[in-house]
Amino acid sequence: MRVPVTYGDGKIELEIPEESLVDVITPRPTEFVPDLEAELQRVLDNPHGPHLEDLVRSKSVCVLVEDHTRDEPHEELINAVAPRLRDANVVQFIVTTGSHVVDHPLNHRIVELIHKAARAARLHNYRVKIHDCYEEGMVDLGRTSRGTPVLVNGDAVGHDVYVVLADMKAHYFAGYSNALKDFLPGVCAFETIEANHSMALDARSTFGTHPYHPDPARRDNPLADDMREAMEMITRDARVFTLSVVTSGGRLVWADAGEPCPVIARGIEVLDETSAFVVDPVPRIVVSPGGYPQDKSLYHAQRALELTKNAVLDGGEILFIAECRDGVAPEKAVENFYNKLTAPLDEVIEGIRGKYHLYEHKAYKFAELLKRVSAVKMYTRLDRETVEAAHLQWVQDPQAVIDEWMREDPNVKILVLDKGNKMAIYAS
Repeated sequence: MRVPVTYGDGKIELEIPEESLVDVITPRPTEFVPDLEAELQRVLDNPHGPHLEDLVRSKSVCVLVEDHTRDEPHEELINAVAPRLRDANVVQFIVTTGSHVVDHPLNHRIVELIHKAARAARLHNYRVKIHDCYEEGMVDLGRTSRGTPVLVNGDAVGHDVYVVLADMKAHYFAGYSNALKDFLPGVCAFETIEANHSMALDARSTFGTHPYHPDPARRDNPLADDMREAMEMITRDARVFTLSVVTSGGRLVWADAGEPCPVIARGIEVLDETSAFVVDPVPRIVVSPGGYPQDKSLYHAQRALELTKNAVLDGGEILFIAECRDGVAPEKAVENFYNKLTAPLDEVIEGIRGKYHLYEHKAYKFAELLKRVSAVKMYTRLDRETVEAAHLQWVQDPQAVIDEWMREDPNVKILVLDKGNKMAIYAS
């Protein structure tokens, strides 16, 4: 049986005997919204709470726009809200990079989209900037109850209304990507992001949990709750309005607008309905993050392993299909993610239990997985030396891995997980 798996901008095909193929899991088929722009206008016309145009009238407004790493309909989201900001006194747009690369061509493309939409909407007083977590002049708003220093971009502080354009998906330590992430890490200083992300080492900080989850039993996520508290410290008495979406393959699955809590809660329900799966673990799995930009680097692609790792038995093997055209990681993350991962795995785990440095949680979680399974075999653009230095096995031909599995055990059970960066896999 021929099974297509997403890789970079295209697909590769694997031949897997039908009797061995347990399943091919991707986000559940759903009815796509046929007219994206019309749906965005519909939800903006029917928000949870006050209408956006009423909130912003004669006010100072900050619009948080996600950066290039989010494969969402940036242009349509920006165009949907811009005309509704016309009566604001001033509008500050910020591209919320968190600790991601700032000077990236696609971030500058987002800035161009903002300028185009603002001019078309005849906004008379607006500004645009890309957040840099290292820039000077951060505003100190104190500490969260967990001790995280809330140091925030000065241009994001002191507004009357915050408008957040957000894509939602499962997230392996924040529970779910959502509007809260556009505040922390989105517009915060490196020190703040590092303190918050240190909580990723807490087993409770995992996918499927969030303080806004509709199920009270699934609200205990210390890292996500720290994000919630930071957002409340940043916004203080201001009103917060989000336009949030769930997408798949560039098409709209769901959209909603208004106050963050009900919007995020409904988005979580949609994600649990479309991308959460309970499976019987098997000895062999094939995992793809879902193509570019989900597999742009090893740093980004690893999310798929974290979100799907419950599908493989202890001692099993993973065929990891991730192009990684941008290398192992963004430059700032190479030292504490990739370079840390090249040490002996026990050293990786023990070393991170001391003082935490940003990005080390990814090396820690990778090391834990690598110790639990017998092998992660990787098909990628990365060279053999780079892959094998990180304790992964480089493979030239992914079909050869499948064939080897079949030779070792003609009755082997194989599970294929495509678009893993947008799924959450739970063991039965």
